[in-house]
Amino acid sequence: MNDYVELTVIVTPRQPGTDLLISELADAGCESFAETGEGFQAWIPKEHYKVELLSIVNQLDTELGSATVTTKVIEGQNWNAEWESSYQPIVIGTDLMIRAPFHEKIDGFRFDLIIQPQQSFGTGHHPTTLLIAEKLLTLPVSERYIIDMGCGTGVLGILASMRNASKVDCVDIEAHAVENAKENAGHNNISGIEFAVGDTIWLRGKSADVVLANINKNVLTAAMDDLRNCVKSGGDLIMSGFFTTDANDLVKSAGGTFQLIEIKNSGEWAMVHLRKNG
Repeated sequence: MNDYVELTVIVTPRQPGTDLLISELADAGCESFAETGEGFQAWIPKEHYKVELLSIVNQLDTELGSATVTTKVIEGQNWNAEWESSYQPIVIGTDLMIRAPFHEKIDGFRFDLIIQPQQSFGTGHHPTTLLIAEKLLTLPVSERYIIDMGCGTGVLGILASMRNASKVDCVDIEAHAVENAKENAGHNNISGIEFAVGDTIWLRGKSADVVLANINKNVLTAAMDDLRNCVKSGGDLIMSGFFTTDANDLVKSAGGTFQLIEIKNSGEWAMVHLRKNG
């Protein structure tokens, strides 16, 4: 079994630096992440570890705060236990538990959703994913066509399928994310989801009842025409992946085609629910 290097990163203030660093370290080869009260931990196979990873952390923009990092080597036989102990299930009331395959099932939840985590963003731990998951628990989904744009681990598309959506497409620009989403659909015995690698251009020519877009503000703004055209009249556009201070700008970007249903915040992060005029 491979040895891993564990990076423990303390970020001050915790956001937005934590999310930015997780994204950069994922691109640099870190395989798994777990957020902590002070920042996060990251793991990378020892043979792929380079000291340049430390410079990524140390060069966090001073306007966003500061970060410190410590490292230790975890022997292969201890890797799974070490990482699993850092990863906790997510519970939303009695409606939903999002857990990893190594967590025991707990009875009493409407939906029991199994996600093999690859990165913390997308598993449900990140506030933006959690905001959309909460919305999906109350939104009319049954017999509707759902597109999960920027699907990550597939948690939102899988939940939509569990809620009896007639059709679900999970799309992400990262091929490894799409493969992981496929695996997670298998963990949940979901067979009716279509998966695709692509950016928001993939939306062209599609006509969906609900589009979920958990992407950053700049991408959402640039893709607003494609998002707008993809949603059917009377359909829903649910966006997250941006800060509370950006929510009103995205509502304005969507224009008069949509009616604002809700803006909901979780700490510094926001979710916008729009409904297309019919």
